[in-house]
Amino acid sequence: MPSLQEILVIILLFVLIFYLPRRLGRGGNGKKPEKALSALSGRVRLGVVVSAVWLLVWTVYLRPWSGEILGFALIALCPVILGWGVFWVIDGFRKNQGA
Repeated sequence: MPSLQEILVIILLFVLIFYLPRRLGRGGNGKKPEKALSALSGRVRLGVVVSAVWLLVWTVYLRPWSGEILGFALIALCPVILGWGVFWVIDGFRKNQGA
């Protein structure tokens, strides 16, 4: 079972990643967070959800805090990073072809 400290760290990360940027604004890009989120396509939203579920499932299964850090990195993190990297490169090629 995860300890209270681990749960608090996850809550803190959630707040820092999702809530804090909305409260502070995004600086000079001019987009409101609501508009930026609504501009995401269905595929990107699906990818975010699948990535989050993938990481959550492997985190619960491997428990990296108990010493399975290398296995967690190889099985959980690498596919997510590789998948989003490939998506980013393909999306860049598509945008350059349309210009």
